[in-house]
Amino acid sequence: MFLFSKMMRYVYTFGLLVFLLFLSCKNGKRETINDDAKTEIKPKDISELSYQEIFYLLHEENEYGIDYHGEVFGQDASKKVSLINLDPNGCGNGVALQSTEGDMTIKTAVKVTFNFPGNPAKEIHRLYTVKPKETIPVGNSKLCYNGSEYIIQREVVSAGYKEETQN
Repeated sequence: MFLFSKMMRYVYTFGLLVFLLFLSCKNGKRETINDDAKTEIKPKDISELSYQEIFYLLHEENEYGIDYHGEVFGQDASKKVSLINLDPNGCGNGVALQSTEGDMTIKTAVKVTFNFPGNPAKEIHRLYTVKPKETIPVGNSKLCYNGSEYIIQREVVSAGYKEETQN
């Protein structure tokens, strides 16, 4: 019986040591996580943003369109598509392309202009395809960045009917 109680004392002591070792390792990991959480990443100044960073700040994923570099479609459909303001969304109004065409799809080139102090990027051109009677979002009327608001202007520079190909 004496041997059994002595052995149990060793088992309890060993178990207590393993528990304390586990607890101390777990506490060390928690501190490391807290150190990472305390590190703040300061946003870049507006003058330091690249063209790509500006693009992603100005557009949500469903507003990307296609990169556009000067192809013109004429003005055949310019009276059938327009930029409209949507409800305010915290930073200006949403902006959308709206088609009043009932039958044909319209390819629309939109020029986005802005003036960010010290930044050489001044405009972005995007191409959107607007189906008949469709309204698609293309961005916001303002950019709120790092405590400041910047006006974003959009204009339709070209709009033509998309030729439908049949397979």
